[in-house]
Amino acid sequence: MVVMEERLLTVEQLAEYLQVSPKTLYRLIHRKEIPCYKVANQWRFKWDVIQEWMEKENFRAPKPAGQEKEKK
Repeated sequence: MVVMEERLLTVEQLAEYLQVSPKTLYRLIHRKEIPCYKVANQWRFKWDVIQEWMEKENFRAPKPAGQEKEKK
């Protein structure tokens, strides 16, 4: 039996990555604007599906602090 490991994110984890509030993610969930599903009554996001969604929506996650290029 082959077990496929998928990276699942919680609302809090994805909100931190996208640098938005969990409330914003819940709004997207209820509007069905972001791919997600429930596990044991909690929302989960598949990392690879979110990456595809970001490309499709032309959405770029902000760079972590300290990695911005300096403007001259």
